Amino acid sequence: MKVSRRQLLALGLGAVATRRAAAQTPPVLASSGAIPPNPFGDGPALPVVVAAPTPPAPAPAAPAPPSPEASAVPPNPYDANVRRYGVLAEEDIVRALTENPILSAREVGNTSINLRCDLEGPIDGAFKPAETRHVDHWRAEIGAFRVAQLLGLDRVPPAVFRRVSRDELTSIGADASRLLFRENWARGAMIYWVPVLRRAGIFSGEALTEWTNQLVVGVDIPAASRQRAEEISTLISYDFIIGNWDRWHGTNTLVDGRGSLVYRDNNGGFLEPMPRWKLEIIFSFLQRVQRFSRRFVDQVRAMSLAALRAAIAADADGREALLNEAQLRAMMRRRQTFLEYVDALAGIHGADEVFCFA
Repeated sequence: MKVSRRQLLALGLGAVATRRAAAQTPPVLASSGAIPPNPFGDGPALPVVVAAPTPPAPAPAAPAPPSPEASAVPPNPYDANVRRYGVLAEEDIVRALTENPILSAREVGNTSINLRCDLEGPIDGAFKPAETRHVDHWRAEIGAFRVAQLLGLDRVPPAVFRRVSRDELTSIGADASRLLFRENWARGAMIYWVPVLRRAGIFSGEALTEWTNQLVVGVDIPAASRQRAEEISTLISYDFIIGNWDRWHGTNTLVDGRGSLVYRDNNGGFLEPMPRWKLEIIFSFLQRVQRFSRRFVDQVRAMSLAALRAAIAADADGREALLNEAQLRAMMRRRQTFLEYVDALAGIHGADEVFCFA
């Protein structure tokens, strides 16, 4: 299903217009934390209503995004050009998830099969295989990690493609009755098991209202809240781009041992076609965000379809790509819509207001 960019801009910019008059006073959500109703209807696109900017003169309009096929991915921003997840080098985690033998496994999933795997060595994983209820959901976990790499994010647990034999699963006591096998091999995602995870508490009514207010342009963000506000802004933006509709409940918004938000459980992403009601969820959350990380938006602007294809090439199952061409192109369309939304906000309020996080 396609929803026009004009409708998205009407949604987001309409919210800007209604809040602008009280920019210095945090608005109160009448819904007490509930997701606002989606205004998309079956009729014509909504008009865009934008309040006139106040002095000083508005900043110059943001430059047009480069052609997706022509742009290059900026250098990876991780310290010393070494990708890390927490204190571990990302390449060490990926190697362990790909190669280390599974010593034991136990089921920890809820609606889907998720095997907590004790791997040989200090790094452990969770194996999400193809199964009768969720045939291809594991692909989104790996795709989400590869997109995070392109965008310079170090908050998505590493995930790699792995085959595990029926005999190996049986020998470690795993229940294989719901798994789908191809020539006695289960295919799926082996995901880094983050050692410490706690609920972030950001989806309760009071907390939801607080961070929504902080992400409105013109509202002061307390110094102690800036990191969390940036993490949530980037998370919502990232979910919109990958199309992950299944984020906002307690077990998918967690923090690690350092107190940083973890962007985990991404198997709701990359649906194509995406049902309308799921599309409305990611639209409604993007509506809450008017402030962004400048570096993240720059990385999104630079991401190309060619770079995306290259990023997932290593996770192919023989000749079968991790994500198909329709999924990749749908993600690039969401990327373009996201950039149009952000650039429109910058044109109204100025780049410094909208890109208030580094």
